[in-house]
Amino acid sequence: MTNRVVMNMDEQGCWTIYSDEPIEFFVVNDHCPDDRVYQQEVEVGVEKVREQLGTDMVGHFGDSFFETRTNFGKRPPATRKLEVVK
Repeated sequence: MTNRVVMNMDEQGCWTIYSDEPIEFFVVNDHCPDDRVYQQEVEVGVEKVREQLGTDMVGHFGDSFFETRTNFGKRPPATRKLEVVK
């Protein structure tokens, strides 16, 4: 079986990483050149991964849902409704 890794973002925007087997997981942030590599803790266990995935469908890049959205799921740019006053 392939080792699965799940990144779950909670309601506050914090990430928790889950993996079937032990792994080393690193986050690289080029916005902070003096502190750009951070090792993330990983919750390990097949049951933990299974619980995170639940019974939800798993989408894939290029699937039919993706094809119905524009710009990778983002809304198109808004049109200006206000005019600049001189």
